[in-house]
Amino acid sequence: MKELRIVNVLSEFDALLEAEQNQLKVLSPQERGKHRDEMMLAVGSQTGQFLNMLLKTQGGKRILEIGTSVGYSTIWLGEAARVNGGHLTTLEYVATKQAQAVENIRKAGLEDFVDFQLGDAVQLVENLPGSWDFILLDIWKDAYIPCFDRFYERLAPGAIVVADNITSPPDFRAIMKEYQEYVRSKPDLESIQIDIGQGLELTRKAI
Repeated sequence: MKELRIVNVLSEFDALLEAEQNQLKVLSPQERGKHRDEMMLAVGSQTGQFLNMLLKTQGGKRILEIGTSVGYSTIWLGEAARVNGGHLTTLEYVATKQAQAVENIRKAGLEDFVDFQLGDAVQLVENLPGSWDFILLDIWKDAYIPCFDRFYERLAPGAIVVADNITSPPDFRAIMKEYQEYVRSKPDLESIQIDIGQGLELTRKAI
């Protein structure tokens, strides 16, 4: 990733994310819940780089992001989609966040490679056509399994699903363990936890 405008947008994000992380440290889980729609809650630089390199290495062209927020991970995935000759569809529930994401993607020069959809993720996933090569799952954690159920049958051979927040914040740990056990029970999937960022579950469909 060398294009200056992408680097500049990500640098702006990183400064805002650091400030937000400092704020989150002093909030209780209840307080975080009250303000969650106002926060970026982005994957962070290390996870973003990992997603970008993983997607480029895999070569996926039909890419789905479930949980846009303000577009941080969208930039990392969108840049990889451009390199792969693919396209990213990204889903968000909060209109104000999506508006920020659209502007950030425009500033990064990736608007031709990203399609934005607004609404309930479970319903949107159910109605999206076709199969998927690469999926990032990063929304409210009780929706992970319902979303997974709706795209599972449409995973292309060799498809990769990455779920964020497996180990952090700690108050998500129980529901994330449930998700891990669920995907690992599927006979045509292999899945492993990767301790990058806030913890990822990396799942791959057999070819």
